[in-house]
Amino acid sequence: MVLSQRNNCIIKICWILLFLFSSTSTVKPTTLKNVNPFELYPNNITFNVFRDNALVGEHQVTFTKLGKGRFRVNARLKLQVTFLSFPVYKLQYQSNAIWYKGKLKSLNSTTNENGGIFTINVTKKNNRLMVVTKNKEFQTDIDTLPTNHWNPEVLSKNNLINTLTGELSSVRITKLGREKIDIRDRSIFATKYQYSGSIDTFVWYSDRGNWVKMKFKGNDDSNIEYKCIECGT
Repeated sequence: MVLSQRNNCIIKICWILLFLFSSTSTVKPTTLKNVNPFELYPNNITFNVFRDNALVGEHQVTFTKLGKGRFRVNARLKLQVTFLSFPVYKLQYQSNAIWYKGKLKSLNSTTNENGGIFTINVTKKNNRLMVVTKNKEFQTDIDTLPTNHWNPEVLSKNNLINTLTGELSSVRITKLGREKIDIRDRSIFATKYQYSGSIDTFVWYSDRGNWVKMKFKGNDDSNIEYKCIECGT
């Protein structure tokens, strides 16, 4: 029973790690229309993921130029949580997205959660985005973004494609102000935002728009934190 309850807590924690929801926000950050992602993250992105100060995984995002305004974004998350030295939860997530001039053109994601596989395919069709999973399919506006953190434009959107569930979801985003945070061996000032609703998540962005930190509590009251290893700052 204890392991079952702990598994449920871990599953919710990992789901929070993987996705943000669409937002109702007055925040107007610098967007990809004005900032080249290769300038924001010249060495890509790497975060260590901690649960109650214990390292449980790593999140990486890489960018590849394809020419003529096109680029590829690969995201990968690997998590493993143990209890009494035994693995009780494993998750591997990866996605491959094609962008053109700041707009999403296609995305494929695969989630392996304790051996269960779930895939999502997003393609452009008739100036709309078509989202297809094994359970459903629907169309959404061409400007809809996938759930992610590397692109600061998500802070100003009303609808995001949830790349874990294949649905559109929503919460409220609130700008909380600037504060000093630790990045590796130094400190920087960053702006803190709160996602509230079915979950409470805090995300920090640098003045240039770099995603530099994330923190929230799991439903078992554990502290989950993304610590920047490489985030363009």
